[in-house]
This record gives sequence, structure tokens and C-alpha cells, in this order.
Amino acid sequence: MASDERVRSVSRRLRDLVEPVAANVYFAPEAQNAYQDLGLDYLSGYFCSRGGCMGQVPGEVVVAAFGVFNPAIVIPAVQEGWAKTDAPTILEARRRGATESLRRILGDEPAGIERATELLRRAGNAATGEGRALFSGLRSLGFPGDPIGDLWRAADLVREHRGDSHVVAWVAAGVDAVQATLLTELWWRLPLNSYVRTRGWSAEEVDAALARLRDRGVIKGDEFTPEGEELRASIEAATDAQERPIVEALGDDADELFDILPPYADAILAAGGYPSDPRTMTRP
Repeated sequence: MASDERVRSVSRRLRDLVEPVAANVYFAPEAQNAYQDLGLDYLSGYFCSRGGCMGQVPGEVVVAAFGVFNPAIVIPAVQEGWAKTDAPTILEARRRGATESLRRILGDEPAGIERATELLRRAGNAATGEGRALFSGLRSLGFPGDPIGDLWRAADLVREHRGDSHVVAWVAAGVDAVQATLLTELWWRLPLNSYVRTRGWSAEEVDAALARLRDRGVIKGDEFTPEGEELRASIEAATDAQERPIVEALGDDADELFDILPPYADAILAAGGYPSDPRTMTRP
């Protein structure tokens, strides 16, 4: 059995390295163009393409699964999206956009892709689905069947599993969606109230959440209190713990995977395919 420290270190490094591979689709012009061809703007394209793995679900379900977005922007965007397309169509547009973008950046078969995909698939196969709507939805889709597509899907499964686990962790800690984003800003060493607006929350909603955090004693001014730092660290630790099956499935082969993935992440970042390097933002 892997030690808690091994689970922590491997799961966090895996998080940082799969993020640019899996999430390049959200910044890929190939994907955005495909959604525009369906008549969708950025928000309806984003919410429906990412949420479509769960089926043609209403916005309320997307809100629950994504965790941190304001329902006031999600629900109408999803309604608009499903008025113009359906889940199978946008999922195909998403797959095509992701694979075309990664192929443009990495080439058809970058070094080590077969082994990286094998290891990521092993990790995803070992993971469990309870409480994890996005991971389970992705799992239901199967694999595209080409080298780049299979790499992307395997990375996306690992990414969404941790994302689902993270939502489980902060909900269990009694933290709401706005508070979770504010606490994460400080955890990422970003200025407080600098990222939360990207999730659609109004100034009034953010101010109210900050007041709740200050009343709870986890933020003082614009910084963590010691109790706040401990709370946010405990949420990340609870997330790590849920990734144990993935870490143990990789075993000692995690080190081999971590030799293969950095050049992929570096190439994607250099091409502007992901906005910032997770390895410099998140805590080891």
C-alpha cells in the first residue's frame, strides 16, 4: 500500500501534468470554431461540450457537476446550447477539436504516447465512480480509437476524477461554491477576488462569501488565517486521499509516466494551448 505522502506527491504531480493535455480543448481554436459552426457562443459551447458526457442534461445538473459556477450563467447557457445542438453532436465536435489541436501541437505520435496512454488508462480503470458525475460520464463514452484521441481521453478521465473528488472534499468541509473559489485563489497565491468573477459571481455575491469566510475565521483582511490555511490544506489532502486507487494502480510506473508527460505539457504551454503552468501555480 502506498504511503499517504506517496499518494499526495504522485496525485498532485499527475494533476499538474495531465491538466494541459486534458484541458487544452477549452482553449483550442479548433474546438471553438467547431462550436461556433453549431451556432454556440463560448459559454454555451463550454458548458454543453464538457457536460454532454452526462447526456443532454439540464443546466441544473451541469451546475451540480461543475461545482463552482453561478447557476445564473450556467442554466441559460445550457438551455441555449441544447436549443441549437444535441449531446452526441457537440461531443463529436469536442473530440474533433481536442484531437486536431493536440495533433497540431504534439504531432501525430509524440515520443512515448503509447506508453503514456497505457498508464493513464490503467489509472482511470482503477478509479471509482461514486459521487463522480463527470468522470463517470466520460467513462461511458469509451475511447476515440486513435493515438492522440486516446491520450486525450485518458488524461481527461484522470483530470475529471480529481475534479469530482475535489468537489466532494470541499462540500464535505462545509464550503460553498463561491467560498471554494476564493479559498483556491489564496491557495494558488493569487490576489483575493481576482479569479472568482470568471465563474460568473456578482460583486455582491463575492462580498457576501468573503464576509462568511471572515466570520468563520479563515480569512482576515485579504489573507488566510492559520485556520484558513489549515482548512484549505485539509480540502486538498481529502482530494488526494480519494486518488489513492489511481496512485496505487500506477505503482512504480508513475515515475516513467512523469518522464513522458512533461515535454507534452511544455509544448502545449509554449504553443499557447493552456494559459499557465500548473506546476508553478499549485502546491507540491
